[in-house]
Amino acid sequence: MSHLPPANWDLIRSTHHADCKVYEVVKERFRHPGDEREDDFYTMKCRDWVLVLALTADKQLVLVNQFRFGVRSSSWEMPGGVIDDEDADPMIAGPRELVEETGYEGDPPHYLGWCHPNPALQNNRAHFIVVENCHLRQGQNLDPNEELQVKVIPVDEAYAMMTHCEITHSMAINALFWLQRYLAGEPTPGR
Repeated sequence: MSHLPPANWDLIRSTHHADCKVYEVVKERFRHPGDEREDDFYTMKCRDWVLVLALTADKQLVLVNQFRFGVRSSSWEMPGGVIDDEDADPMIAGPRELVEETGYEGDPPHYLGWCHPNPALQNNRAHFIVVENCHLRQGQNLDPNEELQVKVIPVDEAYAMMTHCEITHSMAINALFWLQRYLAGEPTPGR
């Protein structure tokens, strides 16, 4: 068992492999700096994502339920999505996604934290923001292939849904972690 940190492999070249609409697959050749072994790895170049923890004035959480093609079933999650190039700030993209997906809006957002969704394959970050004092402003404004059910529940119920595997999306679980820290008054990192 080694107690040394793993080496940072050197990128030799990166070539486009496939354009998949919301991400690009690239073939990358890496070389180990110590023993010079090389191999090809396929990674996904993705834009960053944002998830919004939308809290009503009475501290209930706004969730959305949508069909997810990867698992071929519906998934309870926080509103959010891909951060478009023109609004590369999660503090702008998040509230916009919240209104589009749920019709809710609230106070200016507060940044909670971020994670790498899958660093083995992806280069992006998922950002987590909280928007408090949310209220229903309008109807949903969904993309052509979106169909979302909206539910407002107590925060504790969301944690129960997670522990009973009713919330299974890893980003939603991570978002609930950051919300728990925020509601407990614990510090949150910067970007």
